[in-house]
Amino acid sequence: MIKNKIFLFFGPPGSGKGSLSSMCVEHFGWKHVSTGDLCREHIKLGTAIGKQIKTASEQGQFVSDEIVAGMVADWIIDQKEVSQDFILDGFPRTHKQAEMLDLLMKKKLQNFQLVLVKLNINSDLLADRIVNRVSCSNKDCGQIYSTSAVSKSRPKVSMVCDKCGSGLVRRSDDSIEALKLRLQAYYQHEQEVVDFYIDKGLSIEMLNGDQSVQDVFEDFKIVLQKYDY
Repeated sequence: MIKNKIFLFFGPPGSGKGSLSSMCVEHFGWKHVSTGDLCREHIKLGTAIGKQIKTASEQGQFVSDEIVAGMVADWIIDQKEVSQDFILDGFPRTHKQAEMLDLLMKKKLQNFQLVLVKLNINSDLLADRIVNRVSCSNKDCGQIYSTSAVSKSRPKVSMVCDKCGSGLVRRSDDSIEALKLRLQAYYQHEQEVVDFYIDKGLSIEMLNGDQSVQDVFEDFKIVLQKYDY
């Protein structure tokens, strides 16, 4: 029996996980959840979880594994039809989160198969992407662009979204200083998560994140052929 798929996209901030996710949503109709988007939504709505996240962020602390895993589990369970392929972007980020996802799959998602995809990217290119990254202010759109003069992802009109016409904004943590801290935290946990899945006999599909978004997507479609697409 062909199972539905849960795609886990791994890669440091700025590696292109969000852009690849957007293309998959557009071309395949998959659902996509980003832990960063979930955190920002809870903060915006002023939920109890949002207040905890905001406090942790203001104090320079990480959001607990329990809160992150709980948000993702709630999102999955809240879907009207947990019967289609979807992408988890930025989750699981720690060994404990991977264990929590494993437990959720055993309880609620027995009909799903995990597919792990890792985007590798040159560190200098990564830094350039981060400092030039802007995104659509319309949360229903969220298209990502670059302000770099040589980027193929540059908007046609400066700081205006090509897709919906909304203004583009730059994230407050998209700076070299913030990037160093985020990368340090990311790489601290990435290997232990990858090892967790390798120990379970899963393989990691590698993509070259140095390429354009379109080229990464074309390579991803080749990977999908291994999984009956």
